[in-house]
Amino acid sequence: MTAVDAPGPAVAPDDWAAPSLSDAEYRWCARRYRFRTVRRAAGFLSPYLITWGVFLAIPVVWGIFLSFNQGGLIKGDPRVFVGFENWTRTVSDSELRTAVKNTSIYVVIAIAVVFTLAIFLASLLNHYKKGSNFYKVALYFPLLAPPILGAIMWFFMVNFDFGILNLLKRSVFGGDGVAFLGDNPHALLTIVAVEVWRGLGFWVLFYLAGLQSVPEELQAAARIDGAGKWRRFRRITVPTLRPLLLFALVIAVIFNFQLFDSVQVLTDGGPRLGTATVVWFIHKRLFKFQDTGLAYASSIGLLIVVLVLTGLSFWLLGKRRQRET
Repeated sequence: MTAVDAPGPAVAPDDWAAPSLSDAEYRWCARRYRFRTVRRAAGFLSPYLITWGVFLAIPVVWGIFLSFNQGGLIKGDPRVFVGFENWTRTVSDSELRTAVKNTSIYVVIAIAVVFTLAIFLASLLNHYKKGSNFYKVALYFPLLAPPILGAIMWFFMVNFDFGILNLLKRSVFGGDGVAFLGDNPHALLTIVAVEVWRGLGFWVLFYLAGLQSVPEELQAAARIDGAGKWRRFRRITVPTLRPLLLFALVIAVIFNFQLFDSVQVLTDGGPRLGTATVVWFIHKRLFKFQDTGLAYASSIGLLIVVLVLTGLSFWLLGKRRQRET
């Protein structure tokens, strides 16, 4: 046996796993890897973060600052620090309290109606596949129209003098028309109808996607066991869609608390503040009365309410998931 053929020293099978770096070198490499990862992520996120900071974070901070001041929005109007005076006025202002009450009533009615109709129509589209694409487009089409255009269309439908609905009512049933926009609670319910008409298509497609994700095996097993449609919906579909329902509720609350376009076009908050909403109140105080302090305090208060409701919803979702696991 030559020297070349001589066996070398025995190598332990786990020598490859032995660390080749010192502790200091390992910590330096780990920091370098984390820095490169964060830099790469920041590069991808920077367009959104810059836009978010310029158009959302900075205005919100500036709005919080202005909520403790009066004036200073336009040139020649000096800004005066008033402390919590604006926030005290938000509590004592009767018009704002009415707007909060109207907005809360609207949110409850609108969400209940649109969710009920959306789940019902989504179940029909999920069960009857033939021609469903046409109905999806037809239901979603109102959402493509700008909110102002949708409100104008409804104005020509519900106007007391020349609205299509009142013309049909007079020609078929006789008598006077219905003051859809001139009486309470007709005016608020008309606003609800406008917003339900606009948003129904989105929620139908939203729930349809959720219904199509329900495992068919569970439905088939329930049918074999003799469960009817309502029992399958209550025992299988609803528990499966519960996280989706809670997320939909959060989104609906956020958007519906910001109701403004339909109110501004159709009623301008009337009759007798019967359709006044929080955003309409803020717009009126800021641009008609130049009451910047009360307007900014009310807007920040609305932001806080929405954040609290959103956080509460996600907390309930997390507690539900913990109980299920």
